[in-house]
Amino acid sequence: MQPQSIKLLIAALTLAGTFAFAQSADFDIAAGKLVTSSRPAAEAYPDGDGLKLTDGAYAFAWADMVGFEGAEPVALTVDLGAVYDTISYVALKVMRSDGSAVSLPTAIVSVSEDGVLWEDLGLANVALEGEVANDTIGTLVWADEAWAGYGQYVRVELLPGGGWTMVAELQVGNGAVPADRLPAASGNTPASAEAVNVALGKTYSLQPAASEAYPDPDGAKLTDGAYAYSWADMVGIADATFNPVVVVDLGEHVDGITRVAGLFMRSFASAVNLPYSILVSVSDDGENFTVVGLAAKTAPSPAMNELINSVYWEDLQEPVGGRYVKLQIRQRTGWLMLAEVVVQTGAAVPEVQEAAE
Repeated sequence: MQPQSIKLLIAALTLAGTFAFAQSADFDIAAGKLVTSSRPAAEAYPDGDGLKLTDGAYAFAWADMVGFEGAEPVALTVDLGAVYDTISYVALKVMRSDGSAVSLPTAIVSVSEDGVLWEDLGLANVALEGEVANDTIGTLVWADEAWAGYGQYVRVELLPGGGWTMVAELQVGNGAVPADRLPAASGNTPASAEAVNVALGKTYSLQPAASEAYPDPDGAKLTDGAYAYSWADMVGIADATFNPVVVVDLGEHVDGITRVAGLFMRSFASAVNLPYSILVSVSDDGENFTVVGLAAKTAPSPAMNELINSVYWEDLQEPVGGRYVKLQIRQRTGWLMLAEVVVQTGAAVPEVQEAAE
């Protein structure tokens, strides 16, 4: 190679590196920002100044970690210092160490403009590395440019896997997500079979029980296929002290589940709102459940008032399987009016169609 060509190559690589660094600097909006937690970290693994999780250091070292012991959930909230309109990426650097009882958490991502009113975005539950090996730091990612958040505050609610949860870094991105920040895309062909609601007519449990005003006396309303905008078609729960849970028994193991949805009334005039989201899990024995997704998107989108809205999780390329499907409804205050629970296989379709103009 000629000297001039080498100079041009070096210049090009330098320019590319500079551009990549500038892009990363513009994208990373949580760096150096304060993080607060809903419960104190363990004394042995503290975050004294609230900056350990945004300092850019996440080596496999105990001193680099903030540690939480036990199964109680913990929410980490970062104040970005300004409102951003395209929060498209959240990553959590976490330790896995089987010998030290350190397990990976499930992480629910939410965003807020004021730190008071929140909107759930999704789960940071797919590892950038493909699979997090034992005795390593893994990166759990939520990324969705099409469903980006708007706000100044980002909250990551950790649901521990048991034992210890050790967190090394919390990253938030705004705008287009660099390709190297995304887990490898699934190579699976999207489901193409005709959509089937496999929950139709199936039995289920509901906790807490429905209110006397909007009961479910036969335990059949939520899977009867009827979800008109009618009070009589709904199961109502008012101001529950814990998140309502529906567990549908499909009768046998079902593979290829691509969509799970709860169909809810929204009526501001009647103090009936949609939930924040639904945590979706599957199981074969009805006792040990695996979290597979967060139903946070709606159909129609945006959600409409005085209408039945579908709050759904969907994945046509990575379907799941199980006999039992659990919907943990992350409710707001006031009335929750649920008309139907749908579990689809195949090329899933929206349960609620947007009205034609």
